[in-house]
Amino acid sequence: MNSNNVKLDKIIERIGKIDSTLSAQHITLQDHIRRTEILEKEIVPLTKNMNMLQGAVKLIALAGVIATVVEAIHSMFK
Repeated sequence: MNSNNVKLDKIIERIGKIDSTLSAQHITLQDHIRRTEILEKEIVPLTKNMNMLQGAVKLIALAGVIATVVEAIHSMFK
């Protein structure tokens, strides 16, 4: 009977440690979620700027193609 009490005490002690660990992990998870939300809010403006930059690069490339075509046509008629 005494052996059973010792085993139960050890199990209860382990469960207490598990509860303590889960509590600490829950706090860490909440902090991680908070930081992730902050970073996600900061990425939105970066994404908008990146899209604008990509659009500008495409516009410059298109202007280069048009200039090349115009120059080619112009040199053909010389």
